[in-house]
Amino acid sequence: MPRRLPQNPVEWIEEIRDAMLDACDTEPFGILTGHPITEANLFHLAPLICLKFRGRKTKGAEAKRVIETALANYVANSDQHGLESRPMLAFVLCYLGAHLALDLLNEQEAEVILNYCEEHLDEE
Repeated sequence: MPRRLPQNPVEWIEEIRDAMLDACDTEPFGILTGHPITEANLFHLAPLICLKFRGRKTKGAEAKRVIETALANYVANSDQHGLESRPMLAFVLCYLGAHLALDLLNEQEAEVILNYCEEHLDEE
């Protein structure tokens, strides 16, 4: 069952924290496959968690487009925002990029949420 789309930045940050926890739950599987999942590469899972939370298929043309858009967003913004040293922000950027690709957010909404998260998500 899809989750309700957050309506404000506070709700978005709560969902993003849930999404990060969901992504962290995959850590044991990374070890089994020989590709450890670390905080630094967690952003790769953000578009898949987005699809899961929105009740969408994680395979197929839509999923491919969402994943490619989110990860391209990471590449385009990695230098400007120092994402390699800010894994939580990298996850947020990819998660919001996936929602942009699904037309569930527009660029202005995503920017407001990203700025809020940047101010309120602690990089630990």
